[in-house]
Amino acid sequence: MKLKVIIVDDETRARNILRKYCFELNDRIEVVDECNSVKSAVVSIRKYNPDIVFLDVDMKPENGFELFNYFDTIKFEIIFTTAHQKYAIEAIRNSALDFLLKPIGLDEFKISISRFEANKLKKVSFDRFKLLIENINNQFTDKQKIVFPSKTGFEIVQANSIVFCKADGENTIVSTIEKDYYTTKSFKETYESLLNLSFIKVHRSYLVNTNYISSFKTSNSQLELITGDLIPVSKAIMNKKELIDAITK
Repeated sequence: MKLKVIIVDDETRARNILRKYCFELNDRIEVVDECNSVKSAVVSIRKYNPDIVFLDVDMKPENGFELFNYFDTIKFEIIFTTAHQKYAIEAIRNSALDFLLKPIGLDEFKISISRFEANKLKKVSFDRFKLLIENINNQFTDKQKIVFPSKTGFEIVQANSIVFCKADGENTIVSTIEKDYYTTKSFKETYESLLNLSFIKVHRSYLVNTNYISSFKTSNSQLELITGDLIPVSKAIMNKKELIDAITK
């Protein structure tokens, strides 16, 4: 019986490449659907009950990890695809989950399918997808939990969950994967708290976690994050070379 596969990626070219690779193994694989968003993937998964979902991490408006919010249990294998080596790769690997790094090669694709076929009969005694979320939230040590004072007390936030910070008068908005926090910490104090981590100041009002950067638009000097947020870059604070060096260090 052929493996039923669903391809989830918001880029047409990426879907086409995976479909082509699946066709190379058409004696073992059947592509039952292709989706360009998490929302459409949820509908498709419930309809087709696939064996494997190729899931792009870097989508918008919802990224690939948000697929887990729609299921109480995951009864299919997920093979993540991503163009970003830094973002969550260790968390995926440590959760005994598979991923393919873009640009995806045919050989790597075939190895991933063979790995699934070799392991599909093994019983897994833990929820690997819950473990993935825990690993994403625990990539940093306890010392890298940041305490943000608020008007009602304080919030403790994992540093790696922070996407960006924005100055808001004398206070700061801390935007994480899950929600926004409003802290009475000044933007300067927030910057000093995150100085030795993966954060860069790209504007007098913005700090960005480099792990969440998707692209840079020179036409309007904006960073696009994998969350879909657009962040202005001030040439007075950071030029293009400094930005590239900061992202790739």
